[in-house]
This record gives sequence, structure tokens and C-alpha cells, in this order.
Amino acid sequence: MPDFPVYLAHDHMQRPEDYLRDLEGGVTGKIVHLTVDSWIDAPSQAEYDHAYYSYDGFRDRGLAALTNLHEIASDPANKVRVVRDFADLETARSAGQLAVIAGNEGGKILGSNPSLLDAWFPIGLRHVQFNWAMANLLGASQTEEDDPAQPGLTEFGRQTVEGMNERGMIVDVSHSAPQTILDALETTSKPILNSHSGGRAIANKQQNLWDEQIRAMAENGGVIGIHFCSRLVLGKNGVQAEIADVVRQIEYVADVGGIDVVGLGPDWVLGDPARDGPYLRNTGQEDISWTRGLENSSELPNLWNPLVGAGFTATEIEKIAGGNMLRLFKDVLP
Repeated sequence: MPDFPVYLAHDHMQRPEDYLRDLEGGVTGKIVHLTVDSWIDAPSQAEYDHAYYSYDGFRDRGLAALTNLHEIASDPANKVRVVRDFADLETARSAGQLAVIAGNEGGKILGSNPSLLDAWFPIGLRHVQFNWAMANLLGASQTEEDDPAQPGLTEFGRQTVEGMNERGMIVDVSHSAPQTILDALETTSKPILNSHSGGRAIANKQQNLWDEQIRAMAENGGVIGIHFCSRLVLGKNGVQAEIADVVRQIEYVADVGGIDVVGLGPDWVLGDPARDGPYLRNTGQEDISWTRGLENSSELPNLWNPLVGAGFTATEIEKIAGGNMLRLFKDVLP
């Protein structure tokens, strides 16, 4: 078990047994992305396809997932504390609980009215990643990066950034188009997050960041969570990454943006039998994999010695593992 805090920027595992495994793997806290801007576990391909470009059902599914998180946290045996303000992080750590920040991968749960934040914030939502794979009313997604007509961050998106800054919510620009990311950086008054990404110069996938984007995130005081999904680590599909490849991504982003911009965003989504089959079928990702030796949170300790071997100091590893995320939480949360 590490003797330093470990905070993960991006994870989907949200059953009681997942949270207990996190604690056993040395995780101090994480942002859990409750739902996605598509219905990834829809019971049929047709329902998944319909949800992809619609807003139907997203608020209901998001509310159900957040309600379920609170129900899990209400049972002391699950050792979960839902984070509402920065002080909850230390309270959770002192009590041996996992600090869980309720977030969402995509802004469809916000509908079309920035005042809806006033409904989500009191019930514990503290993070929104603006995009997943498609555009929404907040702004353009990564799939539109070469479309000259794409809007970047919309006016609604700008109002939402400002509203989240005011309330103490984490703005996350993973999966957003480069112009959307730039607009968010220009609009925000607080550090922002790119929760699961890497260096595009060494792994050319749209979700990864070019060097100038890495530097812009660093200048903002933000954090980039390094992805553990093989195709994002390597820049190609159908090949499983190794831990050395993740270390290479960490080295690259730190070299470009400085050590203070680096965090961990594993994006674990596989491991829930009820969700895995529909997810893989609906999204057509049967060849997807996570880095060998880092396929769930119980394996996270496998990362520390390779970082030492790569020449990272104890202080730098603490920043990567959770220190930089903790700084962002302090700057942003109430």
C-alpha cells in the first residue's frame, strides 16, 4: 500500500465491490463517471443508436446513478464518502473511506439550461466532462475537430463553465474538440481537468493532446489524467499495451508540460458482467483492452516501481499518483 494519496481522475466502476477493491489497491479517492453521453449498456443496438444523438433519458439515468451512489455511501460497510466539499477528502482518508467525487462523462444530463446546475449541485454532482464521442449543446466533440463549421464551446457551454466555476465544480474537457478545449481554457477562472488522455505526438488518437494543448493545460494549472486503455496509450487498436508504455506516456506529458500537469485517468469500464456484454456489443469495441498489469484498481501498485525505474523521484511520483489532483480539488471544490 502506498503511503501517499492516490486520486484517480476517471473511472466508471461503481458497485460496492469496486469501491472496496479501490481501497485495497491503495486508491484514496476518485472521480466516478456515473453515466456517459450515450446509453452504453442499452438493451439493444437500436436503443443505443437512438440515444447516441438524442437527449432522451439522460437526466433520468444520471439521477438514478447518483441516487445509487448515495445509497451505497449510506452503508458504512461500503466505506464510501461522497465528496461535497474539499474537507470531505481528508475526512474520508482519516476514516479509512474511499472519497468519491460524483461526475459524468458528457453534458447531456444538463439539458439546455445552465440553471439546471442548481438542481444537480445540491444532490452532490461535482464534475462534468463536457463531451463524449458526439457533439452536444455544450460544444463540439473530438470527432468534429476538422469540421470548419463546428462551434467549439457554445454560448451555453461558456455559461456552464462560468456556473461550474462559481459553484465549485470540476470542468473536464476530455473528448472535446481542440477548439472546445481552447475556448474552455479561455473562459474558465479555475484550473480544469482533462481526465483521460495522453500525448498525441506519440499516440495519434483524437482523444490525446498535441504538445501545445498539454502546455496550455499546464499554464492553466490543470491536470491531464493519463489513460490506461491500450489504444490510447499506443495510438493503435487491437494491441495490448504494457506498463512500460504507460510510463512512456507519463514521461512524455511531463517532459512537455511539466510534472505538475500529470495525473492518472485509467478509465476502467470493464469488469461489471451486467454491463460488459451490452457495452462491447453496442459500441463495437470487442478488441478493446486495458494495459496488461493495470486492468483494474487492484493492480495499480504495479505502476509505482516502474516509475521509480524510469527515474521519477518520490516527490514526483506522489504528484502523479494524487498530489496534482489534490491541488486541483483544493483550487476548485467548495
